[in-house]
Amino acid sequence: MRVLLILIAFGMIAAPALLMLAREDLPRGRRIVRTLAIFLAPAVALGFIHGVPALDGRALNNPNAWTMLRLVLTALALILPWCLYVWFTARR
Repeated sequence: MRVLLILIAFGMIAAPALLMLAREDLPRGRRIVRTLAIFLAPAVALGFIHGVPALDGRALNNPNAWTMLRLVLTALALILPWCLYVWFTARR
């Protein structure tokens, strides 16, 4: 079960990054920069969760609120690559 969840999470992150990399309408440098931004955005969000002691499960005050915020930020980390992909591919 754990392996399945890891594959689903990686697919949610890798799929928009690979779609951005496969686009032909942008120069290669811009595609690579945007792909890296899409691929590394969840790492930044999850790093923020593990960097803040209250979000890492060591909350002294209001542990339920901190747990809820940690869940919301984790869900955001999985949705963020698709949001960035849509934002980068939108026509100006």
